[in-house]
Amino acid sequence: MELTRTLGIRASTSIGIGAMVGAGIFVLSGVAAGKAGPAVIVSFVLAATLEILLGLCYAELSSRYPRAGGSYEFVRETMGPLLGTVIGWAYLGAWLAASSFVAQGFGHYLHTLTGAPPIISAIILLILLGLLNIIGVQWSGKVQFFIVVIEIILLLSFFAIGFNHVEYTLFKPFAPTGIEGILAAALVGFLSMVDWDGIVASAEEIKNPTRTIPISIISSILIVMLLYIGLLFVSVGVVPWTELGASVTPVFLVSEQILGGIGPLLINMVIVIALPATANAFILSISRTAFAMARNGLLPRRFSRIHPKFNTPVPAIILGVSIQILFTISSSINIAVSATGFLYIITFIFTLVAFFISRKKTTDIVRNQQFKAPLYPLLPITALFICFVLLLPVGKSGFLTGGIWLMFGFILYLIRSSQIKHNKKIKGQRKIPNLFVKPSK
Repeated sequence: MELTRTLGIRASTSIGIGAMVGAGIFVLSGVAAGKAGPAVIVSFVLAATLEILLGLCYAELSSRYPRAGGSYEFVRETMGPLLGTVIGWAYLGAWLAASSFVAQGFGHYLHTLTGAPPIISAIILLILLGLLNIIGVQWSGKVQFFIVVIEIILLLSFFAIGFNHVEYTLFKPFAPTGIEGILAAALVGFLSMVDWDGIVASAEEIKNPTRTIPISIISSILIVMLLYIGLLFVSVGVVPWTELGASVTPVFLVSEQILGGIGPLLINMVIVIALPATANAFILSISRTAFAMARNGLLPRRFSRIHPKFNTPVPAIILGVSIQILFTISSSINIAVSATGFLYIITFIFTLVAFFISRKKTTDIVRNQQFKAPLYPLLPITALFICFVLLLPVGKSGFLTGGIWLMFGFILYLIRSSQIKHNKKIKGQRKIPNLFVKPSK
């Protein structure tokens, strides 16, 4: 039940960029602008700062525990099975909720371009990407890299044209909704750029993780931050921020102002090409988290099986895609964003606690052999403080939906634990694997 290390710096960085660019720029940029106005640029800089702080902490933890599962694996290793289960469930829920608004965004843009039914288009996309992931992570990584290169080139061209159409009067007032709006938009920006942790979730398939993961995380965050700032500057300078906030296809409006009638057509083509890269990264992360949880017994062990030919966790991929389709059909974008925000921040808070515990437990000899985040303890303390601040704009819907999801995770823990104890009491019955594999020393 071990995955093969086949991803290098290029492929792993493209996983992070592809996940962040599609979701944030094409689906949530309008939502963020509607919350903060022109000050949305400040919001995204604040969000990117937190992403870099978290990324450095995650890079160290991935170097210490280079296995599939991301936050789930970190918390389980440092704080035990119960909290590991809850955080793993939160991590899985955050990815599932996020994948639903990405797939919906793809469906809406494709509908604008071709008239195809949005939900059906989203479902077909998820199925095709699921098949690609089954064939192998190397193929998935190559497709991801190809898509990311195309979208970066096209976005840079779009920015170059758009700067000539910016009306600086639209930047006044700069912060119409005040600090409250800036923080609310920072939460959206945080969610837009948070998907670099797909790199971490795939740590077991990355070559030389001690070096590759830190480089990939920081590179992807910096590249995407510059792309976001460029798009937001052009968007707010071309279309009033109130109109951007009210639109489900904000980049469509901007392209129409910049390029005229042909603009929406060209941008929709770019978006329809780019969003699959985001959805692909989500499938990769969801399936690897499910695989890791099944390997340790939280989910049925069948989901930890690896196909002998493709060397991919096929049952976990099928499970992840199936649940993604259900989320896409049943959830709204606003609810998905709120739930994603709560679950992600809770996951990051516990991961930062795991970071402190890992530092305390790790010997100097081991620490010198792995990546080490700088400015300890100031860096993780600052990241932890910003995470708590970003819990404020989550809102009641985020706390409610996220809390319900965590409750289901706790119930799952109790059920699986009870099943293990019951089976152990049955004399002569084949013992099933231990539900909670002990953390490595």
